[in-house]
Amino acid sequence: MELIRSIKSILRIGSSRFDGPLLFSMFLLFGMGIIVMFSASVIPAEREFSDSYYYLKKQLLWGGIGIFLFLIFCQIPYQFLVKWSFVFSLFSLLLLVAVFIPGLGKSVGTSYGRSFNRWIQIAGFQIQPSEFAKISILLFSSYFFYNFDFMKIKWDRKKIISIVVIFLTLLLIVIEPAFGTTVELLLVLFFFVLLAGFPMKRLFILGASVIPLLVVLVTQVGYRKKRLEIWLDPYKFRFDEGHQLVTSFRAFFDGATTGKAVGTGYAHRYLAYSHTDFVLSSFVEDFGFLGFLFFIVVVLFLMVRIFMLLERTKDKLGFFLGSGILILFGFQTILNLFVITGIVPVTGISLPFMSYGGSSLLTIFILFGILANITSKENLVV
Repeated sequence: MELIRSIKSILRIGSSRFDGPLLFSMFLLFGMGIIVMFSASVIPAEREFSDSYYYLKKQLLWGGIGIFLFLIFCQIPYQFLVKWSFVFSLFSLLLLVAVFIPGLGKSVGTSYGRSFNRWIQIAGFQIQPSEFAKISILLFSSYFFYNFDFMKIKWDRKKIISIVVIFLTLLLIVIEPAFGTTVELLLVLFFFVLLAGFPMKRLFILGASVIPLLVVLVTQVGYRKKRLEIWLDPYKFRFDEGHQLVTSFRAFFDGATTGKAVGTGYAHRYLAYSHTDFVLSSFVEDFGFLGFLFFIVVVLFLMVRIFMLLERTKDKLGFFLGSGILILFGFQTILNLFVITGIVPVTGISLPFMSYGGSSLLTIFILFGILANITSKENLVV
């Protein structure tokens, strides 16, 4: 009985300033990510840098910075961040433009014959502006739609400029190209429009009208068309571009119920990006179906907990912004899961808290710092 009372006390909303179960789940995912990212990165790190610990050391560095930023942002009132969101959005636009500037931006060629302009080099560090654009878009669009009344639309200069800023941000991300990030942000915007009271029937008609454009972007752009062909029959391309997806399938099969000895599986040796976008495949190979089930339970618990906390927020703005973060986290996790299992075509999308990558890790820690502030005890109806 004492144990049950202790658990109930821990799970009770408002029992501490920052929600314990939310923080525990978040850091648990990060810890799981460190373990599997290291096991998946040992071989490529040794092969590329002659240092088995190369990726681990960098991820721990980024993780330390991310935790530091989390501790800062959970103390900053989210209303203050929203107030300055227009400035953040303009700075984000400058960074997105910078990826196309020779000498500053880094272009990476692909086997599809397309160059990706997604990164910039600053003081020896490589960052991905489209990841940080998620923060500015969430802050700016949540404030924009929070104040928007679809029943009494008055198009003034401020609203037009806001729409232009959001549109330009999405356009630059598409041009990079970062299709997965674009879809993420469009989904968040769709959700904000729905929350703002736009008639649901018209909203779905508007959403349906965008589908032909998405179809054109997928089927008429060279590298995306190739990815679609690989997705439809990955085994036909298993010795070249389809090898990644086929190896991911094998990781799930080889993991069986309890997994193989950590770091010894086929995918750890031959799966491209096994420590980044496909880190969950490596996780399943190491820990099997039971490990995968545990991961799903942790993610679902975290999402449900966030939803329960947001239901108790005192103001609409906090609910808007927090819901946007929840949608982004949930959709990114689901999309990554769908990619590695072949449910949708391969697209570059990281797994929150678990994939290797400084920009994505810092972004998710900052977003959860903002979320922790929104759901802090003083901002909830307890």
